[in-house]
Amino acid sequence: MSDKNSILERLSRRDAQRLEKLQKAHKAREEVDASNENEDFFSGAFKIKSEYIEQLLSQVPTLEVSVLPSHFDNIKREVNELQKYVVTSSFFLKEFNMRKYLGIVQNLQSKCYELEDRYVPRKKFGFTKKKLPKSDSHKQNSIDDHDGVDKVDSNKWDEKFFGFDSQNGKVLLLENDDLFQRDVALRNLKNCTIGLKGVMGTLHLTNLDNCVILSGPVTSSVFVDKCTNCKIVAACQQLRMHTSNKCDIYLHVTSKGIVEDCSEIRTAPYNLRYDDLEKHFNMSSLDRNNNNWDSLDDFNWLAPDVPSPNWSILDAKDCVHDWTEWWSKVPS
Repeated sequence: MSDKNSILERLSRRDAQRLEKLQKAHKAREEVDASNENEDFFSGAFKIKSEYIEQLLSQVPTLEVSVLPSHFDNIKREVNELQKYVVTSSFFLKEFNMRKYLGIVQNLQSKCYELEDRYVPRKKFGFTKKKLPKSDSHKQNSIDDHDGVDKVDSNKWDEKFFGFDSQNGKVLLLENDDLFQRDVALRNLKNCTIGLKGVMGTLHLTNLDNCVILSGPVTSSVFVDKCTNCKIVAACQQLRMHTSNKCDIYLHVTSKGIVEDCSEIRTAPYNLRYDDLEKHFNMSSLDRNNNNWDSLDDFNWLAPDVPSPNWSILDAKDCVHDWTEWWSKVPS
């Protein structure tokens, strides 16, 4: 009798294991089907959204100059929304497909900036002509009351620009939730360290003195104007540097960087590290294998066979190799 019970128990366990295996296989199949359905839906929606942006871009040559700025702002919003759509769908998109979609977004963004440069000429590398309003005094006081790390100025000037203005001797940090695909501007800063841990649309550095800028990936351009004695760590598609001197740039740039009216500029490879940096590079679609950090074009130097005296490669012994402690201290 006991043998019979033992056999029945073994059969029962075997049936239970088979049933469990079948249930797992069925669940896995459902998840694959759901993922495929999600990706099919995403692919269709992405196609509609990207074609709409292409249509907006194609309208540019036909529009009056007076309406172009608002038209380009609309295109940039659509591109940013499309990129967010890709990133927020990453939990079911295959990595290869995600990179493919982000590449399409990158191309649309580049096309937008190229058309904007062609049809809406801007003074000095595209710095905005709009005068910045002064910071709200209450916000400014709340910043000044608390020195140190993790201090984020809510100094938002308008829907286009976001960043820090008129600070001295501060450590200023922004994370990806604040930065994602924004046009970020740092202006009129002295003796400050600015940490930007995220993906930006553009980065504008204007009138900085003795500052350290630690920046995550920028999907399009970094503009530098009137900066002196700064350390800039940046990854971008394009670099435009104007009227600056005595700056060290730790650079990842996928096209050639351009300098004009600059002197004593030194370059080194981008070497920043922080949590989520790889993820942010993937979001930005910048090519990690293409870096022209040591190949700048100097618009003030026309001799093709003689190196420009205005910039040079930073000697390894003078490089900062680890930025860890720099996130939390002001420059000396």
